[in-house]
Amino acid sequence: MIDVEIENLRTGIEEGYSAPKAVVRRVVAQVEGLLAVPAEESPFYSLARRAEDPAFSQSVRELIEQQINPALERYRDYLANDYVEAAREVLSVTANPNGAECYAASLQHYTTLDRSGREVYELGQSTVAANKASVIEMGKSVYELSDFVEIIERAKSDPGDRFATREALLEFSKDAVRRAEQEMPKWVGRMPEQAAEVVPFPPHEEGTGRSAHYNPGNENRPAEYRIPLDKPEDRSRGNSESTAFHEVWPGHHLQVATFQAIEGLHPVTSLIWFSGPGEGWARYSEALAEEMGLYTTVTGPILRRAWPARGMVVDPGIHLFGWTREEAIEFMMEAGRFPESMGDEMVDRIAILPGQLTAYDSGGLEILALRRQAEEALGDDFDIREFHDRVLENGTIPLGYLRQHIEEWIAAKQD
Repeated sequence: MIDVEIENLRTGIEEGYSAPKAVVRRVVAQVEGLLAVPAEESPFYSLARRAEDPAFSQSVRELIEQQINPALERYRDYLANDYVEAAREVLSVTANPNGAECYAASLQHYTTLDRSGREVYELGQSTVAANKASVIEMGKSVYELSDFVEIIERAKSDPGDRFATREALLEFSKDAVRRAEQEMPKWVGRMPEQAAEVVPFPPHEEGTGRSAHYNPGNENRPAEYRIPLDKPEDRSRGNSESTAFHEVWPGHHLQVATFQAIEGLHPVTSLIWFSGPGEGWARYSEALAEEMGLYTTVTGPILRRAWPARGMVVDPGIHLFGWTREEAIEFMMEAGRFPESMGDEMVDRIAILPGQLTAYDSGGLEILALRRQAEEALGDDFDIREFHDRVLENGTIPLGYLRQHIEEWIAAKQD
């Protein structure tokens, strides 16, 4: 597979296609992280750890040492010595042949909506403006400040909002997940039984630019919420709460474990992930967690409100409207959601996944709009638990189908 990938990359270079140099260097660092760990600590060794068969474990170890790692070395050397020299300097995918068409297709793939890049950009701008007004109202209440920048700086400089140790960050995240799980039955009618554990990044992922993320479980093992513990002093308690609610309860874990447990869904629902409804539900969940009373920090609700829809602006900003790296970082860092050290990482993520960062709020705004539509149509008959069950019961279906499904439910309730 790796040798085929190298040949594909060579062909791409010959035909004018490449990734940005900064992204290539990140991938080189990630591959070196895989090569740096002993075979028994490699992620490829995990099936041997579960097998409890010494002979099988030995064969897997030999496979890693004699075939997988040498292939990874070839990949690392090609990227570091050949590919990076030919890779593009420009961040925008439009620097590649047919790049504008690629962006339009990628945008539709991630959002599942028929919106142009400009429409996404303009909706994002208006939503960011409304969110900033909401932050200002909250800032007046908690800090007696009315300037957006001053409010965010006050939240970011709060000495009580930082972690002293890696262990404190891990335990805080575990507590947020526990509290959220306890409250969930009040907000959904169908509560999945599958557990979710909070675990630190393995050594080969630390410091590579990877974000905290959710790994689904199954009937044999719990799901995992994996978090980076490097630089705990740079990480905000408020943002850590938002991320935990986004990734676990009431976010991705509730979403994934719910449709995994429903019998009769088409098997394709376990194979296909649509970012618009998938990440949209997780973004909606960050706000739902505030409604549920889950935030224990002052900074959590402030920073949560300051960030949404900025991805809808900065992503097409980079790919369609000529934003520089510096402009993109300034716009994202203004929200205070991420530590300053993550600015370059976020830009490189947007560069290599064109359109993906727009999916969160494209989907979140659509789910919120459907809830408001249902509340208005059903009045006293609206049940938040039933609404959430209807949103989640078919997996991550494209947002157009989700709208059809919810509107049919509204009509049935009215009848």
